[in-house]
Amino acid sequence: MKSALRSHGQPRPRRRARLGDSVRAFAGVRLALAVHLCLALLACGNDPVADLLLHDATVLTMDPLQPEAGAVAVAGEQILAVGSYEDLERFVGPETEVRALAGGTIIPGINETHIHVRDLGFQQTTAVNLEPARSVADVQRMLTERLAQLRDEDRLDGWTYPTTGETGPWLFGLGWTQDRLAENRFPNRLELDEVSRQVPISATRIYNGIAVNTRVFELMGIDFDDPSTHPEWFGEDPAHFVAGDIIFRDERGLPNGVFVGANAPLLVEAAVPEQSFEQRVQSLEAGLHVLASYGITSVVEAGSRLGEVTEVYRSAYQSGRLPLRAVVYDGWYRGRDPTGLGEPEAIAARLDSLGFSQRGDDHLRVRGAKSSADGGVGSRSAAVSVPFLSIPEDPLGAENYGAFRDPDDEHRLEQFRTLADRGWEIHTHATGDDAIRQTMDVYEVLLDSLRAADPRADLRWSIIHNYMPDEPGTSVIEEMAEYDIIAAINPANLYFEGESFLRNIGPERMARHTPYRTFLDAGVMMASGSDYPNNSPDPWVGIYQMMTRRMQISGEVHGPGQVISLHDALATFTINGAYLTYDEAVRGSITPGKYADLAVLDADLLSATPEEILEMGSRVTMTMVSGVEVFRR
Repeated sequence: MKSALRSHGQPRPRRRARLGDSVRAFAGVRLALAVHLCLALLACGNDPVADLLLHDATVLTMDPLQPEAGAVAVAGEQILAVGSYEDLERFVGPETEVRALAGGTIIPGINETHIHVRDLGFQQTTAVNLEPARSVADVQRMLTERLAQLRDEDRLDGWTYPTTGETGPWLFGLGWTQDRLAENRFPNRLELDEVSRQVPISATRIYNGIAVNTRVFELMGIDFDDPSTHPEWFGEDPAHFVAGDIIFRDERGLPNGVFVGANAPLLVEAAVPEQSFEQRVQSLEAGLHVLASYGITSVVEAGSRLGEVTEVYRSAYQSGRLPLRAVVYDGWYRGRDPTGLGEPEAIAARLDSLGFSQRGDDHLRVRGAKSSADGGVGSRSAAVSVPFLSIPEDPLGAENYGAFRDPDDEHRLEQFRTLADRGWEIHTHATGDDAIRQTMDVYEVLLDSLRAADPRADLRWSIIHNYMPDEPGTSVIEEMAEYDIIAAINPANLYFEGESFLRNIGPERMARHTPYRTFLDAGVMMASGSDYPNNSPDPWVGIYQMMTRRMQISGEVHGPGQVISLHDALATFTINGAYLTYDEAVRGSITPGKYADLAVLDADLLSATPEEILEMGSRVTMTMVSGVEVFRR
């Protein structure tokens, strides 16, 4: 590997700890909280009138100056006061709505810090969510049921086939992974044909994968019984395949309809119809309402597809269809992709054409740039220093070390420097330990230069996913704490995808996978998100996983020493999420003067068992953004 920075896995020199560690970050949060609290107390001398008073509840404020209370008063968009019912009675006027919650719990609105909302509404109305399937027969049944429903509702047709220009029906599936199914494989094209031979079917994997029926191949002009129609990849994998790319094949050596990896799915994805712009806006709006039902009040949309997703959010906002707050990361092509859009000159041209590094308001804002350093552990495409365990279907066997998006550290440095020079904070997808090490090495070089020029620079960069940050010889924990790098984690991944992780890396590395306690003890701030559609968007699954380290299918626990408390887990979804997006002064805790972004549960959260926490998404009774109800059960 070419690198002028440092060879991965080599010992690094010790650095003197900086004042700019996470203690400084939390001190800034505490100062902001104290200022807001003082201003609110001064205002209370005039006894303003509340619009809403919620009481007879446990208020978990996530405010270190007042961790718990019994009541909250809301006036307009803001939290007016926090305390006991007796303390807040003086803000009650003739028009104040007073609501007793019968022992429920009030928490700050959940800040979901890594999600791709675009398909969530589409999944509710059109596509099939295959996550609950536990066998090939389950997949077939769920697809058959949705096919019948769409036919009954006359919503199956109207899709434009990209390969032919014709219109017709299509059946979409989402959210599968073979490791959740008893057969440890996904249905092949012939089994999908049993659902329908006439209707094209495409089912998208949770990460880097797709399965299609025979009809999709036919729309591409491919006849399995006519070799003259077979493209070159029908009999032999393309030369550009990287680690994790697999075309599953039948006994004749022909594709069986299942493709996984970064490149393999692209061979058939070009035949799959896309939603129209208006359908995307509708899907976004419907998806955000689903998120509100879990107590979520803000999201980070992690990647805008060169502005495409940003335009969907902008349209929803301008038409009054954006019920939650959103921060969108600009997405840009990574590595040395064939389009050339990952070259520093192309990145510079794109950013200069945008003309800004952050734009918007407290409801919708574009800021930050997302890149990718590697693939995923579940898909065996993460860049790792110790190879993945061998499995029969992987042609690389025990020699699979995954793959960097770009193994040239100097090239990555120039990409990131282009972003940093234009004021964009940087957020990088990195899952394998070598990719995390590369990302941290590049970050250090840039942050040293930026802070040399401005020692007070407030740079909240993150490493996204961060599955394997503490492996022997490549650990970045110490440097993440030293440089204030945020761990933008997705704890639900360990719950939903644990079986695939375990199969690929084994129990020893599994015990160190996303090490919550190690991060916490080292002073590394964690901000949590679901990473939907790779997982359920329910944040309570992530909180449960952080408290238990338990996997969904087997119930096994790996790394029991890495569990953390309910309070610490909830912080990653509330105040820490607000900090990630520079919003801790206006949301993230229940503090006078902040926006009234709240979630109400009809349960005592503090006395709940972990198993009850897992079901807490169904106990949310109200979600409020800026004092306005966006969900009530």
